[in-house]
Order: sequence, then C-alpha cells, then structure tokens
Amino acid sequence: MAKNSIQSLATEFLQTKSHKTFKSLINRIKPGLSSYIYKNYIKDTDKCKDIISTTLANIWNKIDQYDSERGYFSTWAYKIAANVAIAEIKNQRKNLSHENLTENHSKLLRIYSPTYNIEMEVCAPVGEILIQTLYDASIDAIQNLKEPYKKVATERIINDKPLQDIAVDLNWHLSTVKTRFYKAQKLIKNILEVKYPELIESYHEN
Repeated sequence: MAKNSIQSLATEFLQTKSHKTFKSLINRIKPGLSSYIYKNYIKDTDKCKDIISTTLANIWNKIDQYDSERGYFSTWAYKIAANVAIAEIKNQRKNLSHENLTENHSKLLRIYSPTYNIEMEVCAPVGEILIQTLYDASIDAIQNLKEPYKKVATERIINDKPLQDIAVDLNWHLSTVKTRFYKAQKLIKNILEVKYPELIESYHEN
C-alpha cells in the first residue's frame, strides 16, 4: 500500500488520531468527492461545496465506524457523500411545478413499470427534485443505449408516443415494439441501478 494513499492515510489516522494526518486524508479525497457529487447528483457549484462540507464533517464524526475489513475508506466516504447529496435533493422539493412533477414522474414510471397506467399514478409522496434528478439520469441512459433500443425508448419515454404509433412510424410489428421496449426498460434500469444506486433506493423508499 502506497504510503500517502487514501487508504494508508485513513489507517494511520485511525491509529494515531493525528489532525495533521486527517488533513492530509481530506486533501487527498476532497477533489474526487467534489467531482463525484457534481457529476452525478447536483450540478450547482455552491450547493456542491455545501454538500462536501457536510460530508467532511460527517466523516470526522463517524470515522470510528469505518471498518477496513469491510471495504476501502474511499468507498465508505463516497457513500456518505451520496447520502448527503440525496438528502439535499429531497430538501429542494419546491423548485419544480406540479405539472413538471407529474410529467417526469409519468416518464419514470414508463421505465419502472411495464404495466404503467397514468390513471393509477400517485406522485405526491416523491420529492420533485429527486424525480427530476432521476429523470435526467434516465435520459442520459437512453442516449447510451444501442439501436434499436435507443430509438424505441426515445419514442416511448421522451416523445411520449403510444406503442401502436411507434409500430406504424417504424414499420415494426406491434409485438416487436413491445419486446424491444421492455428490453430497453430493463437496460435502462440496469444502467441506473449500477451508476446511481442511492437514487434508485431513495426513489423506491418514497
């Protein structure tokens, strides 16, 4: 293990409780945490700084809970940062209109429920910012799909076309459209669950 690696510094701090070592540890991990939060959760520089400040305070307060036998320190720290970011997302509910909430939640349900029915939708309990963040991540996932799944997902989820209309426009059998869309749903869910597990967990908790 490299002497000044994040893991070695974490181990040293747990043993010595040296403030100098903790400062070195924070200086090593802070840039990565900041980039992670900005890229994956909140693209607002000021809010990102606030999240990182809270994260670092939580790391200081909870560091005795870290167990090196259960994983790397960086993984543990990134999990704390993600939890702080999710909490911030939940606290920003007032920034989206109910109309946008309904529309974006409807589109998310098209990913998560093959038997989606707009009349059965319940939007209120889920935070608007959480929905917007997950929706944006879903759009990114769609853009990274391969054809023909990208096309059918774009038409159904983004352009809001019924499956029957997609079949006509693309000259596909309706059964083919359904099969490819359900496959696209699965691919999108897999991408989100790998890249944004905390978002998915938070969405389902609500």
